[in-house]
Amino acid sequence: MTPRMKIEIITLFPDYFKPIIEQSIIGRGKENKLFDIRIINLRDFATDKHQTADDKPYGGGGGMVLKVEPLDGCLASLGYEMKPKPTEKILLTSAAGCRFEQTGAVAYSLLNRLTIICGHYLGVDERILSLYDIEEVSIGDYVMTGGEAAATVIIDAVTRLIPGVLGNFESAMSDSHSDKLLGAPVYTRPEVYKGLAVPEPLKDGNHRLIEQFRKKESIRKTFENRPELLEEIEFEKNDLKYIDELKQKKKSTN
Repeated sequence: MTPRMKIEIITLFPDYFKPIIEQSIIGRGKENKLFDIRIINLRDFATDKHQTADDKPYGGGGGMVLKVEPLDGCLASLGYEMKPKPTEKILLTSAAGCRFEQTGAVAYSLLNRLTIICGHYLGVDERILSLYDIEEVSIGDYVMTGGEAAATVIIDAVTRLIPGVLGNFESAMSDSHSDKLLGAPVYTRPEVYKGLAVPEPLKDGNHRLIEQFRKKESIRKTFENRPELLEEIEFEKNDLKYIDELKQKKKSTN
């Protein structure tokens, strides 16, 4: 069985990923050949005997910069040219990149090949972005010591969307952020715990009422925790009325 998707991770710290790609859902998906993950040590493409992959920045200042030669040699060895095929993409984890969101995870999951360069230090020599079509991606507005953690987040979000990776693919499609709303609260047995009962609409088996209840609860949760997301969504009249009710309720309690 040929894996549907090939994932390559270019890093200075290949050992970082060993326990991750062998565990849980990612490990099972790889074992079942739903995708393949290859970890590539950037230092293997250094041009000196010391395997130097970083150097001081021109213009002075603290920190180090990933060198262009090893990156170029690595991408060339993978068969990349200036413009990847439509079914391939090269990512660079970078604090200066575009925000990684669920829509991006869905788009990447449809690719045949995804290559991720783990950014480090001050960043990478800018010339690599001129040599290859590379998409810079950030997982949030903060700075980490390296891009390995960010690459792990991207891999986890992407691979779980590949059919067969999750036992219930429907659960992936109804995740938080799939429609820009946060997920509705969920419940399981027991039906009552310390006087707290599972909401009635979830128990009567009426799928239409269940869907309506979950939609309202998603809106409520988004309103309370991430209200800015509501500005990006086109709602039906009933939903807009409910949002107005939430706003009025919030005003009355302040």
